[in-house]
Amino acid sequence: MIIILFLIGFSLGIAYSIIGENLPLLIPEVKMSESNSWILNLFIGCLNAIILLISFYTYGLSYEFFSSLIVIGLIIIIFITDFKYMIILDSPLIIGGLLILILKAYYYGFKEALLALLSGLILFVFMLIVSFIGRKIFKREALGGGDIKFSLVIGEILGLKLGLAAIITSSLIAMPYALASLMLSKNREVPFGPFLAGSMGLVYLFSDKFLNLINFLF
Repeated sequence: MIIILFLIGFSLGIAYSIIGENLPLLIPEVKMSESNSWILNLFIGCLNAIILLISFYTYGLSYEFFSSLIVIGLIIIIFITDFKYMIILDSPLIIGGLLILILKAYYYGFKEALLALLSGLILFVFMLIVSFIGRKIFKREALGGGDIKFSLVIGEILGLKLGLAAIITSSLIAMPYALASLMLSKNREVPFGPFLAGSMGLVYLFSDKFLNLINFLF
């Protein structure tokens, strides 16, 4: 059983890596970048397999198990596409968001699915406002459209409180990288998607601790 699950997780990890590397090339404006090394693909496959095994033996065939597969898939794909091509594709977000809503409806009912969608829409509007304010202040795009759309999926997965915590955490983590990029490079564009994805995974993994911190502060 362990071997079968490991192979499934490994295969999914390789698939996520290939998707992240090649799917953006379907867009005419995107130029081909250097291919991922086989070592990186091997690492991603093994990492995904280990996460799948831990999730299965921790949660069984539950909502948490299946949602964790979606979370790690989005993290891998967004890390690759945004770092390599400075783009977050709509298709993984749409598929991931729909799968989360289906899982919510199946395990917790349609009310929970609607609440998850509402949380996502609130975070989407919040990021739109942040983008608008940033554009007025800095006279340039502060957030990419993919980052704003990704916030909707984050809200569906984490809910409103934890989703907002993930966005704030991603901003704090991205700040040193952005400052270093400004000082060391003339390229002022910083891929924010990987920080959003990483923070989503962090908050998802330690959701109880983040909720306790939120309740303590507010």
